[in-house]
Amino acid sequence: MTSECPVPIDVQAGGLPVGLPETMATLRIHEFGAPPRLDRVPLPEAGPDEVLVRLAASVVGHHDLTIAAGTFVVRPSLPYIPGLEGAGHIARIGTEVDPDAFAIGAAVRVYGGGLGAARPGTWAEYVVASGRAVTAVPESLDPVVAAACGSVALTAWTAAIELGALQRAERLGVTGASGAVGSLVVQLAALHDAKSVVAWVRTADKARLLPAGVELVTGDDPVEPVDLLVDTVGGPLLAKRLGAVRPGGRAVLVGYTAGEEVSFSLPALMAADVSLLPLNMMRRRPPKGLEASLVGDFAAGRLHVGIEAVQGHDVLEAIARLQRGAVSGRVVLEW
Repeated sequence: MTSECPVPIDVQAGGLPVGLPETMATLRIHEFGAPPRLDRVPLPEAGPDEVLVRLAASVVGHHDLTIAAGTFVVRPSLPYIPGLEGAGHIARIGTEVDPDAFAIGAAVRVYGGGLGAARPGTWAEYVVASGRAVTAVPESLDPVVAAACGSVALTAWTAAIELGALQRAERLGVTGASGAVGSLVVQLAALHDAKSVVAWVRTADKARLLPAGVELVTGDDPVEPVDLLVDTVGGPLLAKRLGAVRPGGRAVLVGYTAGEEVSFSLPALMAADVSLLPLNMMRRRPPKGLEASLVGDFAAGRLHVGIEAVQGHDVLEAIARLQRGAVSGRVVLEW
């Protein structure tokens, strides 16, 4: 897709840009469970404490698809614009926004604040976000990476470091370790000097983003017990992987791409005394500065995430592959 207008560099008195288009391209959901449609809609107006961002890249994620299916606890009014996160450049700021904090043309990523659920999201050329949902990123960072890295890195950090309380002397197990969150859990464990890491993957060739020294497991072969399990896939596999957690260990439950239902023996679970810790990022408040710190790790090459960049005409096919679990990493729509 192409924009009617690049990031504006000509500004009028007061620091507001001129020359912005009157309309923008967007992908909107008109019916829950139906594919998005490419529409043109009026350019949104930023409120006094809001920021208008010209997007270069928008994430297409599992959570976006759950909302679009109409099965999430929040059901936006139709039609609506999905998209929880993206990256681009500031195009306009509200009258009450500090111009020193948000300079016109500055590179940023947007995430949170109800985007894609309670308010229009990032599947568009432009998005309006509250100042709290906008984070500056290094100018050198590719917008596609800037869009893709934030929420998965926050989720991985929260799962392994905060909720999972991973210690240096502990052994970590990760299911779905070739996925976006799983691979970052493994990478963060390496940065935090975990004793050892077991990575369950579908096939060994999917482990290209994992650090050297990780124990790759592609089936149900027995492994030395782990102190902490971070499960990103759910479904029947969860019950199997719980058997690899040492007595008194912990299991953080992150996702359910392999299924929403699971059954296991309660007597066996209670005898093993394994703590099940579900992760709900909507109820979490990451430490101030954590997102910027993690983005800095990507810019410096310390963290990596698998990315599949697509154009507008390929997005429906990419969504179909995402739904059937045929994507490793993140799908990012380029505008």
